[in-house]
Amino acid sequence: MRRAAVAACLALAGPDAIAQVACDLAVTPLAFGIYDTLGALDNRVNGDVSIDCRLLNPNAAQRISYSIAIGAGNSGSFARRTMRSLGRADLLAYNVYLNSVSPATVWGDGTGGSVPATGSITVNKNTPRRPVSLPMIGVIPARQPVGAGVYGDTLTVTITWN
Repeated sequence: MRRAAVAACLALAGPDAIAQVACDLAVTPLAFGIYDTLGALDNRVNGDVSIDCRLLNPNAAQRISYSIAIGAGNSGSFARRTMRSLGRADLLAYNVYLNSVSPATVWGDGTGGSVPATGSITVNKNTPRRPVSLPMIGVIPARQPVGAGVYGDTLTVTITWN
């Protein structure tokens, strides 16, 4: 599965202030590998979303709050995301879960029963670089009758600075 990330390199300061911090967003994609349609166990893989912030001014200090949303993908639904294979009508159901809240919490944008990841980062001269990694879990439920093919979906990851 491919993941598209909206890269963030933001100046986090008031409208008239000089930028103090810059942050980058990176996504480790979920790679499900081969799916066995007769297997009794769900196909479960791990990925993550990480934020890496750094000081632009060594004497600055900044507390940064964030919210990270993951889109619904091709299906348009957080309840049942689906992957497609080119030239096939079959849909392979899967979902993405936010591990830091609960393994059963669907990671989304806060609608349709999903939740965004939220938190904050403090960057100062004692901790000038502060990476944060948010684990995500991808799950394909067992025993889905789909034909052979390469299935995929593209999800958009969006970070909002509060």
